[in-house]
Amino acid sequence: MRNLNKEKYQIVVIEAENLSYYEQLNFNKIPAHVVKVQIPGDINIFPNEEQAFLDFHSHPLERLMKNGPTKFLTEEIKAIYQREWNRVLGNISVDIALDFDGYFKYWTLLLASSNSPKKIIYQHNEMMQEYSKKLGKEFKHQADLNIIFPVYNYFDVIVSVSKQTGEVNKQHLEHIVQDTSKMTYIHNLIDYEYILRSSKEASDIDLSADTFNFVTMGRLSPEKNHQGLIKAFHQLQKKRADSQLFIIGLGELEEELKQYIIDLELENKVHILGQLENPFPVLKACDAFVLSSIHEGQPMVLLECLVLEKKIVSTNIPGSYSLLKNGYGLLVDSTVEGLAEGMEKVMLGYNDFKQFDYKAYNRTARQMLEDVLEKE
Repeated sequence: MRNLNKEKYQIVVIEAENLSYYEQLNFNKIPAHVVKVQIPGDINIFPNEEQAFLDFHSHPLERLMKNGPTKFLTEEIKAIYQREWNRVLGNISVDIALDFDGYFKYWTLLLASSNSPKKIIYQHNEMMQEYSKKLGKEFKHQADLNIIFPVYNYFDVIVSVSKQTGEVNKQHLEHIVQDTSKMTYIHNLIDYEYILRSSKEASDIDLSADTFNFVTMGRLSPEKNHQGLIKAFHQLQKKRADSQLFIIGLGELEEELKQYIIDLELENKVHILGQLENPFPVLKACDAFVLSSIHEGQPMVLLECLVLEKKIVSTNIPGSYSLLKNGYGLLVDSTVEGLAEGMEKVMLGYNDFKQFDYKAYNRTARQMLEDVLEKE
């Protein structure tokens, strides 16, 4: 939002009314020139629409099999969400409806049903991997994606956040998206001035100058593979005990990971810091960043670390490869052994990293976005 020309684009952000503490902090960071709308209450449904609404949300796969992807949305369902659009925004004219989240069916249906002449939806990850992701015995995103995937056909552009991730998504979803030519990619933009400025602020996290400090940052969820990283760090400890690992983030696996750290007797070596309002001083102060993810779209944290000129060790997955392939980071096998070897290599002095021109990168990313926004 800070990167786009405010004289050229009037941005309206729609969010839920009741946000969590950290969501509200992020919402408050939205630039002043952006119009912010928070939705009160729930969607309104007339009594004669209740059964159709319930059937649509309860049995999306049956609907997909019966009607096919391009007839997935009935006029009745679209009318409900068009009325919701009017409740939220009134009669203002919106040129581009952009679902930047791409994970929650309410937003996707709201924007797909709007009268906006151009509709765009983002894919921030390898979406079929996200479809299969479990927390315990439960699928995390499957209920929403059962509806979102067929609704891709009601958008004009489907955007992945890297070329490699886009290729994977096109391959995995070509049986659902009728016109895969509208699937493209746009690199994530970064606010490098904010990152650099924030990294200079004071931090209350103490880092030892006598150890090699690794750091990782991301939601504590299965695809981030924190347990694999902790296991790799445990292997590293057998050779190089003069190291520590700091984990920034919150998530549903927090207690499980804390117990795993105790089981490996790493309480004094691995530190889960939780969510930090400003993580950049810690990222800057640590010696190297490690990304252990099994799959990613285009990790924002890698861009942030490149701005801070951090040494990076990352699993060689499509999203990370798209950023680091030319020598900006050390890509390793997506295994415990690969991570441990990469971390040890950096500890032993590997420093063959190219400097990342984040200003040039951002100019290109902004142009890619504007090209899609303005294409007829």
